Amino acid sequence: MLESQSIFEFTLHYLAPVGAVMLLGLLGGKIARKIGLPKVTGYIITGLLIGPSVFSLISFETVKSMSLINDIALGLILFAIGGSFEIHHIRTIGRKVLWLTLGQSLGVMLFVTGSLYAVGMDLYTATLIGTIAIATAPAATLLVVREFQAKGDFTDTMITVVGTSNVVCILAFELVFGIGQLQKDTGFFMALLGPLYEIGGSLVIGFGLGYLIAKWEQHVEDQAEMLMIILAGVLLVTGLSRTLGLQPLFAALIMGAVTTNLSLMHRLVYAELRGVEQPIYIAFFVIAGASLHLEFLPALGLAGFAYLIARVAGKALGIYVIARWKKYSPDVANYLGIGIVVQAGVAIGLVENVSEVNPELGAIVTPLILASILIYETFGPPLIKYVLIKVGDVKAVEE
Repeated sequence: MLESQSIFEFTLHYLAPVGAVMLLGLLGGKIARKIGLPKVTGYIITGLLIGPSVFSLISFETVKSMSLINDIALGLILFAIGGSFEIHHIRTIGRKVLWLTLGQSLGVMLFVTGSLYAVGMDLYTATLIGTIAIATAPAATLLVVREFQAKGDFTDTMITVVGTSNVVCILAFELVFGIGQLQKDTGFFMALLGPLYEIGGSLVIGFGLGYLIAKWEQHVEDQAEMLMIILAGVLLVTGLSRTLGLQPLFAALIMGAVTTNLSLMHRLVYAELRGVEQPIYIAFFVIAGASLHLEFLPALGLAGFAYLIARVAGKALGIYVIARWKKYSPDVANYLGIGIVVQAGVAIGLVENVSEVNPELGAIVTPLILASILIYETFGPPLIKYVLIKVGDVKAVEE
């Protein structure tokens, strides 16, 4: 005889949490906008509330099972960021962006590495964390810009600096992490070959698929087909990169840059793509919020506090010094540094890389970075909104 309780036992289909995440995220975004916050903040807080750290409506296992959404969203975001690297645009602001990127990257590395070393962390670990600190959050930045329809030289510069900063971050991380492997049984050749393989391979795959998309575009029959090709390209570049142990975010960015410079329809496609992106982005940020670990906050301690302050100071001062030296606009000097402090996807990916290769080192790096991301992701989007309004790139905000 069957037990009566077995009648009520069932396993929730995996699509149900995805639908719930989208609907709750949409509601959270509307509430956030009503109280004057960016929708992105509402998505993240919604995820935090329904996630394991607060009400546990979804578990970490469920969050992990939605990794495909994260991969697609990040691929689309980096593809879109790469789309801002148009040749004529780069010719106009290329040197400016390069100087600003190098300035804030060097400022962050020096401030974070020095601060962590001063509070007792060994030099190698402090330097490695200093490279991760360069990373910004292209997803949050791009969505806040789109939500408030920000337009202007400052906005263009900020988006491009966000993209180039992550490239510099990945390059610096691979170099420092590769050197660190020399302390183990890895030989010099293998330690050098690893970063070259990851960066070079990502560049080749991103360029190859971008070129293929641009050429295929010449034979498409309508925009829907072109949209399908881009979505398939994002999935393919991410899947191939992960299979070959490369950097999927860097490859997606390169694919976007190549596509936008070789395609004749890219502007129409990007406009069409936004209609498909929105539900994916909502789910992505809710999942990101659910992935945040409140239990890591106590782990911040003195080192975490030093990281939080030094990273913001490094970006702000690095930008300020370069902007004053090169006589860029006061808006860039005063506001760009604090407009790019939000941190998430790229930093999380690098932390996971550390944990996989060196679990002992990962146990030190992971709590500090993830706890700080909780703070940056919560307060970063409103800060971006504030900066965009302050410089006049957002003309009106509907409350």
